[in-house]
Amino acid sequence: MPDPVLFDYLQLCCLVVMIREWGRHRHFTTIYVTFLIEFDMSDFLDDELCEFSLQEVDGECVVLRPLGEADVQPLFELIEGSREFLSDHLPWPVEECLNPEDVSAKMDAWNLQAQMANGACWGIFEKSSQKIAGCIMLGWVQWKNRSATVSYWLGQDFCGRGLATEALLLVAGESFAMGLNRLELTASVNNLKSVAVARRAGFQEEGVCREYELLHGHFEDHIRFSLLARDFC
Repeated sequence: MPDPVLFDYLQLCCLVVMIREWGRHRHFTTIYVTFLIEFDMSDFLDDELCEFSLQEVDGECVVLRPLGEADVQPLFELIEGSREFLSDHLPWPVEECLNPEDVSAKMDAWNLQAQMANGACWGIFEKSSQKIAGCIMLGWVQWKNRSATVSYWLGQDFCGRGLATEALLLVAGESFAMGLNRLELTASVNNLKSVAVARRAGFQEEGVCREYELLHGHFEDHIRFSLLARDFC
């Protein structure tokens, strides 16, 4: 049996390559699947919990739902209209999702992650306008530890309405219902809006990660937050 730490590292490397190259070289999926076949996944994953059932999640002001082909153009337009705003605190708007094809490839990668119970993405749709307002994602799912990370973003015109806070609470409820015990997120110390969302959703501050992210040529400290299933009500 291969060393678990080495396996996790190799699995992560394959996944990163696959996601980065998905839009240009779809055959990378075959490489990843072939790699997994070489090992007995039951040694590393909990069969009872390693399944995401992504469904529409209905809230008071937002609806979360998995993204489909019909969402490609609206999502691209949302990103394009907020690209400068999003780039203030996120690295990807500068170099990713530069056209609808990029967005479609990104959605394919998210869907594949969900199929592997390794991550998930929901579109955040505002109920009043029925427009897509942003996205919220689960990632780095460790089923043995029942933990995952969560991240979120909203288009500029949808900020300040409580949508991100409600979306985060809805995803927390879904995650804990699926068997996860811990959700973790980080936010730049300079991203006061994201920090406020985490606190309003009941996430507890665990400390500051110094120079956590290289953003547009400079390092930024991040605040690390977590929410446990027992804290969620």
